[in-house]
Amino acid sequence: MPRKKLGENVLDQAVERMRVLYEEGHRIVVSFSGGKDSTACLEVCVMAASMANRLPVDVVVRDEEIMYPGTYEFIERVANRPDINMKWLVANQPIINIYGARKQPYWWVFDPLLPEDKWLRTPPKFAERIDQMNIEHMTIPERFPVEDGKELFACIGLRTDESRHRLYGLFGSGGYLTKPNKMGVRNARPIYDWRYSDVWKLIKEFDLDYNKAYDTMLRMGIKSSQMRIGPPTMNAHGIDSLRRASYAWPRWFDELCERCPGVRQGIQYGKLALTPQRRYGETWEECFHRTCIDEAPQWIAERATRVKEMYLKRHTNHASTPLPEVTPCFSCTGNIASWKKMAEAMFTGDPFSMKATSLPLVEPEYFREGGGNWNGGKPIF
Repeated sequence: MPRKKLGENVLDQAVERMRVLYEEGHRIVVSFSGGKDSTACLEVCVMAASMANRLPVDVVVRDEEIMYPGTYEFIERVANRPDINMKWLVANQPIINIYGARKQPYWWVFDPLLPEDKWLRTPPKFAERIDQMNIEHMTIPERFPVEDGKELFACIGLRTDESRHRLYGLFGSGGYLTKPNKMGVRNARPIYDWRYSDVWKLIKEFDLDYNKAYDTMLRMGIKSSQMRIGPPTMNAHGIDSLRRASYAWPRWFDELCERCPGVRQGIQYGKLALTPQRRYGETWEECFHRTCIDEAPQWIAERATRVKEMYLKRHTNHASTPLPEVTPCFSCTGNIASWKKMAEAMFTGDPFSMKATSLPLVEPEYFREGGGNWNGGKPIF
């Protein structure tokens, strides 16, 4: 079904959405990453809060330690603004290192087991350390109390044109506001109908401060629609951007390679080192069993076996033919219902369960004693 165009300004609509929440007396906390989308959300909330006489705007940041240079410098400039009330959190949570050995898929933010001179940077002195590692604990009533009868909202920079999954999620929730999570916090997504060009138009026309890492990425030939600010070791899709970043920030890249083993090899060999390689004469089913079970670390073999059993059972419920080799079976639930897709999804174990595997998250405690647990929450948005 085509989108319905209202002929209205997306900025005015976004500001109005947040103005209503501010005037109703709810507490709104902007989840800020230093990226362009969260920057747009922040400025929308500043405009709306100013109209409702609710300044300063509450902002929360979770420090991920490793980001492209310029990101945390920009966040500190935001923290110093008089119209911003920022809480800077350090959770020491693990993040995926897709380039590392499959035996250890995580690296720990500001790893307490490492000396500080081994970190890429140190958090600011005003940062607050928290024990909860899942991202839903950034915005909680204990940290941001609300008045009786009012609600707490986490404002996030979700835009549905980035993925069909996000679009369906918005349709499922019935609008830009979600239902409360288990902590009673609702998400607000005021710029869900924006395109990336709308974000840059806002920044340009209002002459806003922004993350200057984007300028460097543009000079290195990365398309505006493909620029992402986030931990650079999360997935293989960012390998081209990380390779270009190694040219732009060579000293930072050398430090990253020392901090996260395998990054340099991943950049040298590309996705070949991060995906299963089918041998001559081998079927994708044979490749899956060899790379994801027989030759894989135990934790990957266990998860791959569960995924295989799950999809074979789903497929036999509606088909008498074998599971497809390459093209997924569209009658099966999920989008990895072929041996090739399963092999690609499970080669690195999918510890955050981001590839339709329907498996539980791999707890940090599994890889390191005292590494902590996700406690039923999400590691990332």
